[in-house]
Amino acid sequence: MSVAGACADPAGTVGAFLCRAGQHLRAAAVESPRLEARLLLAHAMGCRTEDLLRDPRAPVPPAAALGFADLLRRRLDREPVAHLLGAAEFWSLPFVVSSATLIPRPDTETLVEAAVAAFPRREAVRRVLDLGTGTGCLLLAALSEFPEATGVGVDAVSEAAALARRNAFALGMGGRAGFVAGSW
Repeated sequence: MSVAGACADPAGTVGAFLCRAGQHLRAAAVESPRLEARLLLAHAMGCRTEDLLRDPRAPVPPAAALGFADLLRRRLDREPVAHLLGAAEFWSLPFVVSSATLIPRPDTETLVEAAVAAFPRREAVRRVLDLGTGTGCLLLAALSEFPEATGVGVDAVSEAAALARRNAFALGMGGRAGFVAGSW
């Protein structure tokens, strides 16, 4: 049985949860209701979205159902999915996000593309500065492309600088990136 026909599934199944959540998100004019429902339920269940699609008749454990209900309520209140999941991808790298930072946007990747195009000899780049670093995504994406470089990210919000530092270590670049809370 496909997830599309899952509204007929028993109330506590993956398919039924996805169907109802998709309906609520669609009614709230969320752009990708089915995708977002899958992302939120997978997060609540601690699995991958593919796992949900594999067996729509699988039961949703009670703790996951409660967590999912909270995530869905928050999404219907317009909290960004990245904040609900605590993560976003940028330059094919995973970043932890929080309400202390902006969510990395795919269109901002053009800045990394421009830097790579401007410096074809990647080993020649030695230093990178990122003002308003947020999650550290620009600095860390640049460091991933310029293997000899080190960098500093500055943010006015101390929680953002701490989160960027955490991202740097998670990506194996903690020794090449420093983060400072302050005003430039």
